[in-house]
Amino acid sequence: MKSSLYKNQMIMFVVMVIVGMLFNPMNILAYRLSDLYMSQTLFYGGLLMASNMMWAHEIVHYLSMGHFNMLIFSIGTMLSICISILLRQQLLVDDKQWLRRMIPHHSTALTTSHKIYNKTTNPEIKRLAKEIIDTQEKEIKLMKSML
Repeated sequence: MKSSLYKNQMIMFVVMVIVGMLFNPMNILAYRLSDLYMSQTLFYGGLLMASNMMWAHEIVHYLSMGHFNMLIFSIGTMLSICISILLRQQLLVDDKQWLRRMIPHHSTALTTSHKIYNKTTNPEIKRLAKEIIDTQEKEIKLMKSML
């Protein structure tokens, strides 16, 4: 009985980590679907979310139930540290990978700038939003041509 309960808990834990890794909201604000690209940086971001969930889950599990899995905590912590270094240093990212991450990033700026441009009554903000829209469109077009 206890063995099957533990097995079910581990399955749920693995599902939670995988869903955390796959549901990566970094591109949710992209202006166009054609601006979405998969990149190493995006993958690292999802993996960082999942690894943080691993060690945080163990802390919460320990505080609420008194159980602690040192292996999962250690793997999650080490992954979080290593992935943070990879993200900060961009160690494995080449030119194409950088472009594939920057296009959705600029597209997000388009989404937020279009929204504020249509909503604001402040002429300075409206002018700035228009400038951002124009420059981001040009930069996205340039980056897509480089891919």
